[in-house]
Amino acid sequence: HAGQGAFPGIDASSVQLEPMESATMVGMDQMMSTGVQASGWTGTIWSGRAAAIAIDNHPAGALNWSCRPWRLLRLEWSCRLQLEPPGGAASAELTALPDGSLSFSQVEGRLPLAPLAAKLASGWSGWLELDLTGIEIRDRWPATASGSLFIRGLAGPQSDTAALGDFELVLDAGSVGTGSLGGRLRDLGGPLQLRATVELDRDRSWQLSGEVAPGPGASATLFDGMAWLGAPDHAGRRSFTVEGRL
Repeated sequence: HAGQGAFPGIDASSVQLEPMESATMVGMDQMMSTGVQASGWTGTIWSGRAAAIAIDNHPAGALNWSCRPWRLLRLEWSCRLQLEPPGGAASAELTALPDGSLSFSQVEGRLPLAPLAAKLASGWSGWLELDLTGIEIRDRWPATASGSLFIRGLAGPQSDTAALGDFELVLDAGSVGTGSLGGRLRDLGGPLQLRATVELDRDRSWQLSGEVAPGPGASATLFDGMAWLGAPDHAGRRSFTVEGRL
């Protein structure tokens, strides 16, 4: 049974049904096992706030939650989450199941891109807009994802590449039988024209491949940066493949 020290405001005797309590603890344990650390707890396990959370040791801001006790009758831990990182906001519906999986739905928000991109490439800025219908986490990894991610006002490290435009990534399944995630990336207008596919494997390796071309207002630096891809085709497009590991 959880006591006041573990989760502020909770009286262990207030939960009488073992299946209910078990499902609740499973939900909390699953959240913590996904690499989430929290501090500054206020409220209760049903409705409260953590003043600061970190995901895999990366600060992510404050987290508010509002849970639905009646869903425990179905052995599900279900909550509405609201994340408040510096300069942004995001929300989602979370369902934790006894098999250890976490399901997020109605994932929406707007987050500054720079902190998210720092691990891959520093100096990039813009905004990440979330419009995801669902994400399922198994074994601390996204097993499935659907919906769209939008990158708005993407700007590179160099001042003369400040306007690269807006982009959309539509998520779906990756290669059949691999357990990977895939997506289709395209520009929404701007100096960089882009069509590409993205694939993320369970071993955290990723590959981005497609075609790029300069669009209206492309800078000289952007033209020069594309030169290393080789000669363009008759339509001015250049093929590329980039891969790495998270």
